[in-house]
Amino acid sequence: MSFFYPTLVAMLVLLGFIFFVGRQHRDLLRVGAYGEFAARLLPLITAGVLALGLPFVMRYTIEGNALLVLLTYLAGTALLTVLMARAVASDERRASTLFRRAEYDKAARAYEELVSRRPLPRYYSALGASLDASGDPEGALEATDAAVRLDPKLGIALYNRASALVALGERNRARQDLQAILRVDSNRRLKQAAQEALESLEKG
Repeated sequence: MSFFYPTLVAMLVLLGFIFFVGRQHRDLLRVGAYGEFAARLLPLITAGVLALGLPFVMRYTIEGNALLVLLTYLAGTALLTVLMARAVASDERRASTLFRRAEYDKAARAYEELVSRRPLPRYYSALGASLDASGDPEGALEATDAAVRLDPKLGIALYNRASALVALGERNRARQDLQAILRVDSNRRLKQAAQEALESLEKG
């Protein structure tokens, strides 16, 4: 039984995932955080290496046990990939979970800890969002200012800074940040949110 084509399909799927994950974390490349970027891709790269090894494993498998070996190998590959993915940036995931649960004070403390260890623009931006949501727009502005200084193309940092600026009554500066989101590295959803915020500012 040939595993060439299934392996090829698996590799193409993994390459698609690698491209997608790489695009999600391209802000890390802009600030030279190559180790952090590679860590995000490592689980998928590991899965790719294991997928490439499947034909060699199956070649030396006893014919009657082929299906069992195949299922065990695939399950082990999937489990290892999931475990590695969960291990990567687990502290970032915990802070993000706190924010989604609306535990903004705890999220802010978690992001402050992240910033103290790895001062990445994305962490400053998330810290700003947490502080803004917890009722501290001045602290939010300081954090998001740091994020934008480190990475002027980080759209979410501009969005979070605009929110803090609106809370502080600086609507013109907020408008400039929202307009900048439409020109920099932002996904479609963020650009739509920025456009809606701009329209709301114009009505206000």
